[in-house]
Amino acid sequence: MSTVHFILQGKGGVGKTFTASLLAQFLSDNRTDDPVPLRMIDTDPVNATFSQYQAWPVERLQIQDEGSTRINERRFDDLMELLLNEEADFVIDNGAASFVPLSNYLTENAAISMLVDAGRRVCVHSVITGGQGFGDTINGFNQTAGQMPDDVELYVWLNPYFGKVEHSGKQFKDMAVYKQHKARIRAVIEIPNQSSDTFGADMLDMLEKKLPFNEAVSSDQFSFMS
Repeated sequence: MSTVHFILQGKGGVGKTFTASLLAQFLSDNRTDDPVPLRMIDTDPVNATFSQYQAWPVERLQIQDEGSTRINERRFDDLMELLLNEEADFVIDNGAASFVPLSNYLTENAAISMLVDAGRRVCVHSVITGGQGFGDTINGFNQTAGQMPDDVELYVWLNPYFGKVEHSGKQFKDMAVYKQHKARIRAVIEIPNQSSDTFGADMLDMLEKKLPFNEAVSSDQFSFMS
């Protein structure tokens, strides 16, 4: 069965592409028994960071007409044709600028239901961050989850980079939004909060160089203790 992974979160700068890269690394490293290829697609028209990774052949989907800053939602037809007709697993990174157009397209065209009916396993990944972006990201997750058919698997990534992912002393799993969607949430992935002086600094350096973990470990750009 082909699996389609969407990274969906309307708030910018919360770690969506970082999440996509972690997912890409995990799937790439665990494909020994998987008969279908893995394809990665970057739909961000502004910050196409995912497509800058050289470790994987990330394809950039052009969703703007030449010379225009307006997103042409008809370009998503090409994406749907690919998802419906090719036997492959997909990781689709989506930026803040294209979140609303893609969400509208998926909802108005019942695109997710079409994928499920075609035998695709659909997974939606959403990032929730601490700090000032907490409210926007948790509302974004709630809205996205509410738009998805029951067959869709939900994955929540908690990113503490900007602060603890909590509200009024409550952890995510104690919140009403988690309890509302709990039956469909397959996993809550907590990104470790590392010291900014050591591991955190190395992580930022790795992200700036667009390197996956295995390449960073073998690179002479990082010290033995990195």
